[in-house]
Amino acid sequence: MEILDTTLREGEQTPYVNFTVDEKVEIARLLDQVGVDMIEAGDPSVSPNVAKAIERIVSLGLRAEIVAHSVASRSGIDRAKACGAKRVAIFYATSKIHLDAKLHKTPDEAVAIIREHVAYARGLGLKVRYTPEDATRTDFDFLVQVCNAAIEAGADRISFADTLGIMQPHIFYERVCELHQHLLPCKMDLHCHDDYGLALANAMAGIRAGADCIHTTVNGMGERTGVPDLAETILAFHNLEGEAKFNLRPLMELSSYLEKVSGFFLAPNKPITGQNAFSHKSGVHTNGILKDPRTYEPFDPSLLGRERKIVIDKYTGKSAVSARLAEYGIEVSASELDVIVSRIKNLGDQRKQLFDTDIIEIAELVTGREMDVIPHDISAMVMVEVESHVYTSSVVRRVRGFTNVNNVYEMTGDYDVSAFVNVENVMALNNLIEEIRTVPGVKRTETRMVLKKYPANGNK
Repeated sequence: MEILDTTLREGEQTPYVNFTVDEKVEIARLLDQVGVDMIEAGDPSVSPNVAKAIERIVSLGLRAEIVAHSVASRSGIDRAKACGAKRVAIFYATSKIHLDAKLHKTPDEAVAIIREHVAYARGLGLKVRYTPEDATRTDFDFLVQVCNAAIEAGADRISFADTLGIMQPHIFYERVCELHQHLLPCKMDLHCHDDYGLALANAMAGIRAGADCIHTTVNGMGERTGVPDLAETILAFHNLEGEAKFNLRPLMELSSYLEKVSGFFLAPNKPITGQNAFSHKSGVHTNGILKDPRTYEPFDPSLLGRERKIVIDKYTGKSAVSARLAEYGIEVSASELDVIVSRIKNLGDQRKQLFDTDIIEIAELVTGREMDVIPHDISAMVMVEVESHVYTSSVVRRVRGFTNVNNVYEMTGDYDVSAFVNVENVMALNNLIEEIRTVPGVKRTETRMVLKKYPANGNK
């Protein structure tokens, strides 16, 4: 099973996402560490910087094959060649609605155009993948005709594109099987969109049916709802199909880097890379996890360099509370633990979120002992980068409204806003930072804690 990652092309088609050249180079470097087979580096006709990025990525000498993208046009193919890519992915739509409404071409004209441009690219010495855009809504006989024309003209790969994400796994499996039977010898890629949340399931069915390669993006980015997520795809094949050719360790770094440079943040419940992927809350679940993680985890989070998290709230049982207190070196009796858990449940009915400080405060009240285990009275500077399409002043107004924010400044440099905050402890600081990150337009934050304060000009 092969993976072509198209974060630098399909991923950059995510609304409001644009990468710099340097960011694209770093993404390509990280993708190569993962071990993807191909990197679709972009369409050089889109802009000069896309072309420049492809040239730089080609110059890195990565193990992955670098692919340039192009519509079926000689000028686009020329630009792909000029960038130094050894393969060009040529796309041309084949469904009736695309031919009639968008391209205004007859089926015969489409076949001629595809044949001509594939042959032209081959004449330049480029390897060619042909993508029949909207293939899953294309008349099957015509799809076979178009793909075989491309193969006869020199394409060695066909990308079966579910452009609108309308397939279901059982239908997709049958379609790939049937297509294989009718195509001339070539490799088959799968480009599955996720409009119904079925992209990875469809892609896995397609591989099972005999296809060779899945197209992915980091964090599942792309047009509309995107395409299969790279980490989800790799872990699904690694753990469920025994496919161990890819390196798992860089996946979290890669996912985090994409969040940082794209401003495209993951839902907490996203599989594999989401914040809650290895979080446990129910008392039944946490009790099982503490005894043997295999009870409620499909795989060990350490495969990705991650750690599990036990969430303490009204659903919590005694095992989880005891384990959390033990992390701080706090021991309580069985009767004290019963009371602590009861009070946590009562407080949990009143609060959306409980922090370790709340738990320790309850333990102090129940036991009558002072437990000074968490730093208090913390000052910090929270720097905020604002998305380019958002007015900085609108973010400033929201940040100023948060409790514990003393002063807010607009700045020059890498960050646009700086907020000076004072909070009672680390957990309160974490909570405030998370609140700031929810403000619309906030792209990323960086926090620096104050270690010492000095009076100005000798004044106290």
